[in-house]
Amino acid sequence: MRPSSFEYKKWNHSDNIEMFSSINETDYFPFHFHDYYCISLITGGTEQLDTPDESFYALTGSVSVTQANEVHKNQAIDSSGYSYQTLYVNPDLLKYHGTGKKPERLERVINDNILAGELSNLFAGQSSLANFETVLKRLSQYATNEKPVTENRFALLDELCETSPYQPVSLDWLSKQFCMSKFHFVRVFKAARGISPQAYMMVKRLKIAKAMLLKSQDPRHVAFMTGFYDHAHLNTAFKRFFGITLSMIKKS
Repeated sequence: MRPSSFEYKKWNHSDNIEMFSSINETDYFPFHFHDYYCISLITGGTEQLDTPDESFYALTGSVSVTQANEVHKNQAIDSSGYSYQTLYVNPDLLKYHGTGKKPERLERVINDNILAGELSNLFAGQSSLANFETVLKRLSQYATNEKPVTENRFALLDELCETSPYQPVSLDWLSKQFCMSKFHFVRVFKAARGISPQAYMMVKRLKIAKAMLLKSQDPRHVAFMTGFYDHAHLNTAFKRFFGITLSMIKKS
């Protein structure tokens, strides 16, 4: 069953804030990550949020949080799906509009009727800067001292994705750069980053493609410059990993 409705848009007060909503979502999103926090108000059903190490469940009326750059996947707990409204928030905004300090992490599942109401108001059209700052200040109360695990040994892969996203990179070539067998490289990388190197490179390329599309560049050119066969292939990848399409990005 497809979602009965979904919407993606940029917030009119800032390019650093994106909004996405879906009703009766049943699609499965594989492991991926974002540069920003995903703050989701669950408006129906139950969301299952999985990281490589554990799972969390957000019931109707609660707020689920995915940390910035955290590998995760989302799904409904059953075939009836779930509904949600999500803010994608740049971590720096929580610092400047919250307490003045950038939080290490936020609590995973927040049960706060006031916060839920404030998020609901934003999606209902009451999206003034003052209302958004109120949401951020409320969110900052749920900061934790848990520090994310960082892993820099694969910086070469990040550099390749950012400087030459159009360049095909094979596992054989990559594993040789790290002096490992192909199978050992995949195991070590997944243990460090929580995601396979192929999926990691795909998400990195999609993030670059999205930035280009938001600058109104032609989808065919964007697909070529980020290593996809054509814009249809790029569209399929966006839908699979992020639940959005090229047309939704263009309209935003």
